[in-house]
Amino acid sequence: MTKILLLTAVAWKSLFVHKLRSFLSILGVVCGVMAVMSMISTGEGAKQEVLQQIEGMGLTNIYINKLNLTKEQQQKAQEKRSYGVSWSDVNRLQNGGLYIKEVAALREVAVAPLGTKKTILPKVMLCTANYAQVMGLIMAEGRFLHVRDVEKNAMVCVLGAGIARALGREGQVGKYLRIGDSLYKVVGILTELASGKSEKVKISRDNLNEALLLSFSANEQLPLSAAYSDKSSLSRIIVEIDSRDNVSSAAQLIDRIMEVAHNSIKDYQLVVPLELLQQSLRTQRIFNIVLAVIGGISLLVGGIGIMNIMLATVSERKREIGIRRAVGATRKDIITQFLAESVLLTVSGGVLGVLAGFVFVLTMEAFTGWSIKITLGSMVIPFFLAVITGVFFGLYPAIQAARLDPINALRAV
Repeated sequence: MTKILLLTAVAWKSLFVHKLRSFLSILGVVCGVMAVMSMISTGEGAKQEVLQQIEGMGLTNIYINKLNLTKEQQQKAQEKRSYGVSWSDVNRLQNGGLYIKEVAALREVAVAPLGTKKTILPKVMLCTANYAQVMGLIMAEGRFLHVRDVEKNAMVCVLGAGIARALGREGQVGKYLRIGDSLYKVVGILTELASGKSEKVKISRDNLNEALLLSFSANEQLPLSAAYSDKSSLSRIIVEIDSRDNVSSAAQLIDRIMEVAHNSIKDYQLVVPLELLQQSLRTQRIFNIVLAVIGGISLLVGGIGIMNIMLATVSERKREIGIRRAVGATRKDIITQFLAESVLLTVSGGVLGVLAGFVFVLTMEAFTGWSIKITLGSMVIPFFLAVITGVFFGLYPAIQAARLDPINALRAV
């Protein structure tokens, strides 16, 4: 340890002789480390945002969404007796048996603003009683909709956290709200949910913070008649699978059930969050490789600068090298000395680069609003890459210094 400290002190003293030159050589490493750290943090932030959103949808869930058809497509669908996503599909899937644990249904409806003192237009949705279980919803207050609410045609509702907050006292459990032409009793309020950016994935979790949930009536939960009824169709069916390992097999089975039931009419969209997650991870790996290459180029430029400075230093210090060799220093000692100086430069640059990268990332997040995540890896990886760069690019000048003939070195001016 004493030898290492002495070597570091000698290296620091040698570098301090040319302060500006040493600083400029460090600057290239600082920029390289800062670039690598910024890229890794930005990539990790984007990854976490997408993964959080996909995982929020439920990795054991499969979504069947209603598609809006053109008039020609609607006519073709009616000819083939396909009526969109409906209760008939719910019944078929419930009887599918294999892999399927729960089947929940959802329909968005358009209603007039709530009959309160405040003008609020929530996203009103009818859902089955098992929707909370399938989606993993947690109640902040009260309870969720129940099967008995359907059986009794109870006029009850559940509010999202945002709607409840906007309504104030009128949005508390036990209060009554006028929705359309009817009064509904508030029986529960959902906990606040993190909302993601829907453009980053094919489907996003519903923004339940601004939603108002009602029960289907008993007579609505029946298979459709032969006549196409958009009012009775569903917006979405969520199928919960018993195990993550069975999701892919279940997706194929569900797709086949829907295809046969709809006579090959694609008036629905099948979305599997687990597949989106796997696809996102594959894309992220490619993205990480690209970032690593770009960051590596930045560090390469800094390493070349270090090598250039060290070669110039060797040329200037030939006489010093000759004196050291004359008093007993071995070639190994010379290599160690110059390699220590090179590593000290890159370690200093690495530390400054991490600090600068930290400030740069926080500043970029504040001004751009991007989701950026600083991890231990985003700081450690560029730092160690900087150290490796110092060893790699400092080794050649150190060897060149050790190979100098002591006699010729002493004669150098």
